[in-house]
Amino acid sequence: MAAGTRTTGALDLVVYGVAASLAALAVAVFRITEILGPEGPAVTVGADAASAALGLSVGTTVDTVSVRAPDLGVGGRSWMIAAVLLVAVASVVVAAALMRVALAVRRGRVFAGGATHALAVIAGTLTAAVFAWPIVDGMGRQHAMQSLGIRFETLSMLDLLPLLPILLVAVAAAVLASAFAQGERLQRDTKGLV
Repeated sequence: MAAGTRTTGALDLVVYGVAASLAALAVAVFRITEILGPEGPAVTVGADAASAALGLSVGTTVDTVSVRAPDLGVGGRSWMIAAVLLVAVASVVVAAALMRVALAVRRGRVFAGGATHALAVIAGTLTAAVFAWPIVDGMGRQHAMQSLGIRFETLSMLDLLPLLPILLVAVAAAVLASAFAQGERLQRDTKGLV
């Protein structure tokens, strides 16, 4: 009975990981379809920056406006698609690595090389995504806003505050990878003692 439960639990982990990966890919396909559509991608713009270009009145109490950029060129669309693909690939890699860690824990082989390596992959992937995505996405938004005649604030690409929780998860994964590596070393050192 215990073996059946262990197998079922492992299969559940695989199903959840595959479902998360498929969801990330579905969102990416939907977003890329929107970017390539004739209406153009939706871009969120600050009301102050857009007021002159969009003809908003001075006393408007709107903070942000979502507009479409139908005249966005190939370069801008390419940057936006690259940002979507970056997130999708990072999501699939992290889901696969989490499945590997979960399966190692499920098998009782927590301090195995696979789990340690998977945690390092999670940390590296999330860190790279946190620093690369704002730049790639910002380049796409810059092209979109220029196509609408709206001024783009370049420094907004460097605002990492909304991504801070993801960066903290990356740091936690790196710390866990280090702890797992230490556990592997201790396990090897004590193998013949017991």
